[in-house]
Amino acid sequence: MRNYPCKTGMVIITVLLILLCLNSTALASVTGFVAKDDSGGYFEYGYEDLLDSYGLKLLGRTNGLYEDFSIKQTFAILYNDDGYLDYRDLLDRYAAAVVNGERFDLKKIFENNDFKKASIPTEIKRAVIREGKITYTAKNTGGGTGGEGSKTRTPLVGSPEATLEQAKLWAREREAHQRFIDIADLYWEYGRKTGFRPEVLYAQAAHETNFGKYTGQVPPEYNNWAGIKKAGATGDEPEDHEEFATPEEGVRAHFNHMSAYVGLRPIGEPHDRYQVVLKQTWAGAVIHVEDLSGKWAPSAEYHVSVLNLLEQIYNTGAESGSSTRESTENHADQTGSNGAPQSGSVIVEADVLRLRSGPGLDYEIIGRMLQGTVLTVTGNQDEWLEVITPEEQNGWTHGDYVRELSPTGDSLTNKLVAIDPGHGGSDFGAIGVSGLREKDINLAVAQHLAFLLQEVGVKVIMTRSGDYSVNNQQRVDTANEAEADIYISIHANAFTSEESNGTETHFCEEKKNSAAGRYLAYRLQSELLASLGLRDRGVKTSSFFVLTKTEMPSALVEMAFMSNGEEEKLLSDPANQKKVAEALLQGLQSYFQYYR
Repeated sequence: MRNYPCKTGMVIITVLLILLCLNSTALASVTGFVAKDDSGGYFEYGYEDLLDSYGLKLLGRTNGLYEDFSIKQTFAILYNDDGYLDYRDLLDRYAAAVVNGERFDLKKIFENNDFKKASIPTEIKRAVIREGKITYTAKNTGGGTGGEGSKTRTPLVGSPEATLEQAKLWAREREAHQRFIDIADLYWEYGRKTGFRPEVLYAQAAHETNFGKYTGQVPPEYNNWAGIKKAGATGDEPEDHEEFATPEEGVRAHFNHMSAYVGLRPIGEPHDRYQVVLKQTWAGAVIHVEDLSGKWAPSAEYHVSVLNLLEQIYNTGAESGSSTRESTENHADQTGSNGAPQSGSVIVEADVLRLRSGPGLDYEIIGRMLQGTVLTVTGNQDEWLEVITPEEQNGWTHGDYVRELSPTGDSLTNKLVAIDPGHGGSDFGAIGVSGLREKDINLAVAQHLAFLLQEVGVKVIMTRSGDYSVNNQQRVDTANEAEADIYISIHANAFTSEESNGTETHFCEEKKNSAAGRYLAYRLQSELLASLGLRDRGVKTSSFFVLTKTEMPSALVEMAFMSNGEEEKLLSDPANQKKVAEALLQGLQSYFQYYR
């Protein structure tokens, strides 16, 4: 429920009065309010969320958000996702304007930097409605006066901290396609027009298009620099993506798309997918690069890739003094203690841990790893560890922000694994180009895996052991009631295009044991790729019922595509079915050896 008439809006909440009297341009820039409770806690509420909540209250269907806000003391206004304005100061200014018969212009006050900043703690709680209930999630404000923030975050809006020349040099050094180098001017132009930091969106475009080489599913002639999909698209094929007539239209679409994320107005008529984003509950509340994961892309690590590229831009030309930015990030890799392990495995304990090309802060950042990632240690130098990531990337990281894992003798002893052969009975699953049925392949691989696991002393429970129907709730109940240590669901993929191909593995990020699920998925994906040699479609976070409802770490593998003739033939070979099972066994052994 949005776009209430102005007269209805004016009776919503007293605290909104001064805003509802503003012109529409200024009003659109107000994205939230911060309120304090009696205990001194700070809470942020989205402006549109409050309007919706009050509208529901008038209809007798309240969701409680308005009531939750109204019992607190309003403290600040979040304007343009870029700054917190002192609420009492604004009230005084509004009152003075009324007395003097003047127009109160919040937009002008902000643009002239003529306002009092609110003293906001570095971390507050954001109140949102999820599944009909109010939940509070920690939000880092990136500044303020109250205590230390746990991590520095990277805003999407603000002045550029890298020059256009830096960006072009960075692109050339990485052998970008000339088309990508040429559009840098447009990114800086639209950065000036919109207020977005152009280097952030340029780094994102590099990630989406592989520096303009377009090695993914989007053809270069689409001029789609951001991988924007069509309004109703759910797949990841060329036909699912927007086409733009010129490179500039594609750049403008990128900026407009992000404007729906952060709550800014688009330039000109936006593309259809922009309207889809506006309907999301989080629309207008995404203010940092770190907030993009799970929204721009399902992956929980999407922002890490963008930040890595952004860091490269900032470091370009740094040796000659041409860098415009002094790094102030508080990510974990500061100097610290000695005594780091020389071998074995460690688990990342920091929220984000940097991977460097050598043992020291002067070496290039080549990646970032999320909390819960398990690293294989191959050596050390003082407090620095030489490691291999789950994606087989080699590098160095600081030993202060990892915890050593001590593998036990036989990692599989007394473990219970729940194996779920997807589909079954009347549910055939995907049908291959020659008529092969997915349900049969899934069961064959699952039976091979069960045999291999039992051979090495693992207890196995199957959600189905034959060709019969099992619903998702029964699959979940089988694993949960048995209190399995691991749940693995076996599937084969399919799509309308016979060209679709490759292997992918899914886990659920929204679980208390998501770190374990992530590592399990990476180990399974790595072994499947080594065994089958197919295209790496990646590890993805998904909300499949069998992943969200199982209580243990879980993963769902998509071995290959039934709709691809070559991959269907591969899966139909019993020898390859056994190879897949052996790969899954290796992945499970790696998981149990180093994670539990």
